[in-house]
Amino acid sequence: MSGSTTAQPRHATGIDGCPGGWVAARLIDGSVTWATTPVDGIGELVRRDSVTGIDMPIGLLDAGRRDCDALARGELPGASARVFTTPPRAVLELGPMAPNEIAQDTCRNLMGVGVSRQALHLAPRILALDALLAADRSLVAVEVHPELSFAALAGRVLDRKASPDGRQQRRDALRPWLHDVDRLLAERPRGVPVTDALDALAALWSAVRWRDGLARTLPGDAAARPFIAI
Repeated sequence: MSGSTTAQPRHATGIDGCPGGWVAARLIDGSVTWATTPVDGIGELVRRDSVTGIDMPIGLLDAGRRDCDALARGELPGASARVFTTPPRAVLELGPMAPNEIAQDTCRNLMGVGVSRQALHLAPRILALDALLAADRSLVAVEVHPELSFAALAGRVLDRKASPDGRQQRRDALRPWLHDVDRLLAERPRGVPVTDALDALAALWSAVRWRDGLARTLPGDAAARPFIAI
């Protein structure tokens, strides 16, 4: 399925989480620039003049499991664990400091399975983004998953991003689209790991595809959230 057919903002932004906040790769008139902000500053990066692809769940359920998470895992044979199941809103609102027993019981009651520590750790980011998009409906933001973006770019599932081979494979996957990827990575903001910068660039690729009406989505019907754009 292609992206939205309505008029889109001119620019594009890809955002990923990084230590202490967010890192964004922004494409303006053919040039990519970097920006960072703390977790609660996400509104500085998701802007009206840009289509934003962000590696964070968009569209929270009150109960049950999101179809897009299961479909995303199916896109990564042998590496499905790279996609976590997004818990319902009430579980995320417990926060990362919630007693484990309470978090697990709440999640099992609402979703049928427990919640991962990764998902709870990301709760402040997920909720910050959720609140921003609820407060300003004019923002154009789509959920992306860099592992799916890289698999589409490379035509296969890549090695773990934490491995040297995995990092090199991601550089090589981006290079036909972004010829100066090595320079951009060298110029990334201080304190941002190269893996997070690579993920932001992959999110940017998906954001451009959405802007240009070329993106595929999971599920195929993107009329209602949640969905993941590739």
